[in-house]
Amino acid sequence: MKSIPNVLSLANAALGCCALFFIAILDFNSATFCVLLAAVFDFFDGFIARIMGWTSRFGAELDSLADMISFGVVPGALATAMLTSIQVESPWIFLGFIITLASAYRLAKYNTSTNNQAYFRGLPTPANALLWIGVPHLNIDLTFSQVLAGIVITSFLLNSSLVFYRLQIKNTLSSVVIVLMILILLLVLWLQFNSSAWSLAIAIYILFSVVYSFIPKSKD
Repeated sequence: MKSIPNVLSLANAALGCCALFFIAILDFNSATFCVLLAAVFDFFDGFIARIMGWTSRFGAELDSLADMISFGVVPGALATAMLTSIQVESPWIFLGFIITLASAYRLAKYNTSTNNQAYFRGLPTPANALLWIGVPHLNIDLTFSQVLAGIVITSFLLNSSLVFYRLQIKNTLSSVVIVLMILILLLVLWLQFNSSAWSLAIAIYILFSVVYSFIPKSKD
C-alpha cells in the first residue's frame, strides 16, 4: 500500500512521455489530456503520501523526476513545436527548451530550499505546463516574437521570488469553499473556452498571485 504514491508518480511520468509523443505528431488534444491527467496524479501522489504518513525522501525524488518530464520537458517541447510550426529556422527553434532548463533549475532550487508550505516561491512547474498546453487551442496565429516573449516570461516566473498561492485542502469550511469556487471557475472557463481554458485559468492564477505577493507574510 505504501507504494501507491510512487505508482502515481510513475503514472505521471508515463503520461509525460505520452504527451511528448503526441506533441511530436501535432496531436495537441491528446497531449493536453495527458498533461491534465499527469497533473491529477501529481496532486494525489503527494496528497495521499501526506495524509497516510507515507512520505519519504525516495518518494520526493521520484515525484520531482516525474515532474521534470511532464512539466519541464513537455512545455519545452511544445514551445519548440510551436516555433517549428511558424517556420522558425534552426537553431532558433530550440529556444523553446529554455523552459525545460528553467524548470530543471526551479525544481532543483525547490528541492534544496526550506519551503514555506503556505505558498510557493516562483511559478510551480505544473501550472506552467498547463499554461503552455492550452496555447495551441487558442486558435490565434502567434509570431516568433510572441512565442519568444512567452518563453522568456514564463522562464522568469518559474525562478522568480514572487509568491504564488498554494491550494491546501484542509478539513475546514473555508478550504471547502475555496476548492468549490476554483472548481466552478474552471467549469465556467471550460464550458466557454474548451481546452484553451487551462491557459486562461493559469493566467488568472498568475495575476492573482502577483497581487498575493504584496500581502505581508511570515518569512520563509
